[in-house]
Amino acid sequence: MKDKLGLIFIHGAGLGNHIWNDLHDLQQNLNYLYLMIEFPNRNAGDNANSKLSFEDYVTKAISDTKNFEKQKVIIVSHSIGGLIGLRIAEHLKDKVVGFVGIGSAIPKNGKSFISCLPFPQKLIMPLIMKLAGTKPPKSAIENGLCNDLKPSQSKKIVEKFTAESRSLYTDNSKTVIPNVNKLYIELTNDREFPLPVQRKMAENLNCKNIVSLDSGHLPMLSVPEKLTGILNAFIDSCMEQDLENI
Repeated sequence: MKDKLGLIFIHGAGLGNHIWNDLHDLQQNLNYLYLMIEFPNRNAGDNANSKLSFEDYVTKAISDTKNFEKQKVIIVSHSIGGLIGLRIAEHLKDKVVGFVGIGSAIPKNGKSFISCLPFPQKLIMPLIMKLAGTKPPKSAIENGLCNDLKPSQSKKIVEKFTAESRSLYTDNSKTVIPNVNKLYIELTNDREFPLPVQRKMAENLNCKNIVSLDSGHLPMLSVPEKLTGILNAFIDSCMEQDLENI
């Protein structure tokens, strides 16, 4: 039965599926096969994504799932990947038995990522992106995304950071909350997504199963063993509840 279940991992803005590599190194402890979604045009230059719409990101993500031949899946989304994850869940329908948000953005009423931000950030951020683009300065990436990472990890995040389309942040996307087992992992040391915002996101996800993790924005790099343990416990519970259908 276990071989019929797979995990789909979705990274956040500016990042790539390389952020999950430490979980891959722990594969003997991560008990299920998985697919790592990749956003378009990683490492392709700061203008490669400038004309993409949010729907282009969704189309690419759904295309990545086509050859992942699992009867049941659990979606594991990080940060802005929460919006993409919801669309993948809607596309895969009954194949989805679980949804995990790791400091994920979950907007209400089909709105955008920007709508998830607290005031006045939701007003300021579109202006900043219009004037300065979507790739923050090196210092901002280090202090925000990488505040609890090792220097070597921070260097890799900065070097590989990919500018996204503004539309990824500003386009509205219909928000269909899947009626499946859900887990929200709140990151207590996250400088990108404050804890009150994360708790609002868990509420938008209609998720009462919330686990706190002492980590910054990238727990898959800072505390991969702890994250793996949390994921395995949740996945095992999904297996138990859906046993008769797997």
